[in-house]
Amino acid sequence: MTKLPMKRIRITTAAFAVVALSLVGVAANAANKPAPKPTTTAKPTTTAKPTTPTKTTPTPTSNTTPSPTPSTAPTATPTPAPSNVFSIALIGDMPYDALGLTQAPNVINEINASGVDFTLFGGDTMSGKGDKCTDEAYPALKTNFFNKFGKQIFYTVGDNEWVDCDRPVKGAYDPATRLALIRSTFFGSAGSYVNLGTSTLNNPGTTTPVTVLHDTTYPEMQMFTYKGITVIIPHIPGSANNAAVDGVKCKTYNDLAKDGDAAEFAARDAANVAWINKGFGKAYSDNAIGVIVLTQANMDWEGYLAGQAMPNTECTSAYDADKQALLTNTIQFKKPVLLQNGDEHWFQLDMPMNETAGKLVQRDKGSLVENFTRVQTFGSAFNHWVELVVDPSSANLWTFKTHIVKANVATHG
Repeated sequence: MTKLPMKRIRITTAAFAVVALSLVGVAANAANKPAPKPTTTAKPTTTAKPTTPTKTTPTPTSNTTPSPTPSTAPTATPTPAPSNVFSIALIGDMPYDALGLTQAPNVINEINASGVDFTLFGGDTMSGKGDKCTDEAYPALKTNFFNKFGKQIFYTVGDNEWVDCDRPVKGAYDPATRLALIRSTFFGSAGSYVNLGTSTLNNPGTTTPVTVLHDTTYPEMQMFTYKGITVIIPHIPGSANNAAVDGVKCKTYNDLAKDGDAAEFAARDAANVAWINKGFGKAYSDNAIGVIVLTQANMDWEGYLAGQAMPNTECTSAYDADKQALLTNTIQFKKPVLLQNGDEHWFQLDMPMNETAGKLVQRDKGSLVENFTRVQTFGSAFNHWVELVVDPSSANLWTFKTHIVKANVATHG
């Protein structure tokens, strides 16, 4: 998928940056208190250029030596971290290509050595033009990538794994056969669903696995609730969501005159909307304090990709129904909603959802939906990872730590 350069958040530290968002709708706001305006803070070692008008301020550090505590005063005891605080690793677009085959193991090793509870992977295990979609490629990815994770990893399917497989450079395969192979290899079917990673995510304090629901027709669509967070995984890939494009109004992605499958797209897109609605319904019934939605596609919230002149115009209207479902449910849910996507390969953190009268509007128009945040993960040539810290007791439900893998840092100059 051809990308239009967009504003990025650039990480200049070789370790990690912490970005905390104060969001509306956490448990403390349940009593109809006025919602605070979202703010973004970052450690002073990081220079960030957010793509939204969130204000970035350095966290103050004190160089003052504290006065001695009088002997009559009680000694302060550090407060331990609440047991319900946990972390999730966020990644995408790996191993992707020859560089990723070398560098992805470094990312996996860091994640395995961290304290994350599980990993969310935003799709695209292979490149769009450099890897052939052979029958042997998929089980090899399961063995050599997914099952190298010590904790369970949840995967949403990308366009490079099936939609783009009809490209001649990728072997000119029928995308439908590749999608069937993906489902049987990575997801299974009712009664024999596949677990990725070498362990299973269990309910807290038990050895009972978390119940992961799958759509019976689209087993790659998943949802579950863990420690008060409902995770919804529809199947929304790049390359115009596999919608039919003719190369006249919009570009094709397969280097051919026509691309996509109108019938496949229509059926799956309706199923995606239903799955998103069902996921938010589960969040209500489980009394969730937040929702995470995982997709592969950058759905063009700003409208830049659709706004290019031909031959670069992209048919991102194929995502309109999914975005509207997210808008409607986010407004009704009121608590924090996080969208994770890959596709573009660079790290980006923003709040791109605006609306007027319940309908999406783009860029700086309409009203900001303050409880919706998007994070775009590293990938491809940028093999690093993002740690999402979830703290239900904090005004900042989501805290993002970008982990720059030292072994994967590029040489500059």
